Amino acid sequence: MTDTTFLHAERQNDLSQDFIDIADKRVLIIEDIGEMRLMLKSLMTSIGYSNIDVESSGQSAMKRILAKNYDVILSDYNLGGSIDGQQILETSRKNHSQDHSTIFIMITADTAYESVVNVLEYQPDSYIVKPFPPASFFRRFERVQKQKRTFESINDARKKNNHEVMETEAKSIMKQYPHFANQCLKIIGESLYSRGRYKDAKSHYMFIIQKSKNLAWAHFGIGLCELKLGAVVAAIKKFEHTINLSRHFLSAYDLLADAHEGLGNFKEAQAAMVGVLEVSPRSTDRAMRLAQMSVKLKDWPQAEQAYSRIIRLTRETSYEKADNYYDYLKCLTSMMVSNTDNSKLADKFKRTLIRLRTFGKSNPAAISNSFKIEVQQYLARGHQSEAIKTWMQWSKLIASGQASPLTDAQEHTLKKRLGII
Repeated sequence: MTDTTFLHAERQNDLSQDFIDIADKRVLIIEDIGEMRLMLKSLMTSIGYSNIDVESSGQSAMKRILAKNYDVILSDYNLGGSIDGQQILETSRKNHSQDHSTIFIMITADTAYESVVNVLEYQPDSYIVKPFPPASFFRRFERVQKQKRTFESINDARKKNNHEVMETEAKSIMKQYPHFANQCLKIIGESLYSRGRYKDAKSHYMFIIQKSKNLAWAHFGIGLCELKLGAVVAAIKKFEHTINLSRHFLSAYDLLADAHEGLGNFKEAQAAMVGVLEVSPRSTDRAMRLAQMSVKLKDWPQAEQAYSRIIRLTRETSYEKADNYYDYLKCLTSMMVSNTDNSKLADKFKRTLIRLRTFGKSNPAAISNSFKIEVQQYLARGHQSEAIKTWMQWSKLIASGQASPLTDAQEHTLKKRLGII
């Protein structure tokens, strides 16, 4: 066998092994348009991937991502539901549900994404704008694979929580591949922080800012360190500066709210959550936090808006909850107490009450809560006779077991308020 023949045979063996390895890798395609789903699956199949899951909605994709590890995720940006591709990326990176070696490519028809992707806190490994030819996709995918291989040693060390190796490898990669400097510097800072070396991490980030003063992630890193070092006011300034540099840096808003709450600045904390929802309007967790903050502040209009957002985003999904409707109805009731024109609020109350009873029809506690809040809002508005009628209907449902019962003390208090004892 000649050297050339031997090398050719060796290369063929390598390709065969690559193909076997690829076939074992897991792929998730998230796309709401059927034709695009088929095309992406065909593209991945053509390069050897066979273990491919496909989802058409962000909600179902999120369940898969939280339950299963994937090697490749291809996600459309705008999925048309309550969860978009950026939220899926944020969740997978923030909660570490996917390993750092996972390839995440965003696919979008929104050209505006190109102008913000570089300042996003959670960036995809790559993105591609629709429509695109297969050749462009393959080139982009191969480029990401090469980058993942470059950082493979760091990802292995990260899995083992071997931070010193992470830092050593990052420095080595930075020397060999200067264009990866920012990624490596970021890894070193995160590693120092994870090791509890907050002063060293802060110094590291400050050194970076001296050379590149507009790197939002470096200012955010300093803010994190300031919090750990007890310098809350300084941390607030850094988080605010991070947001000024990149309004899409979502965690900066979260920690800004945390810092303000810790100092008792509840209005400022509320303002931070209002700000983040302007950037990430589909985040139900942040909407819930805003709602709960607003209730504490007795800012009923803001609480009403937040709960309305939660209800809108979760309706007909697995995240829909009876408690959200109940809390929304409590906000409406509180607003009606101080509002002179209650016709619009009463209409919202009625529609929400119907939805709560429909959604919670098999839940006796939800049914009882629905009647409880209905009685309360009638009493708050001075409609005593309507409150009594509602109680009579409620008591029948309690007797039949369709609504959960009150304690003797609760029933006595309610009847006293209704004036029937």
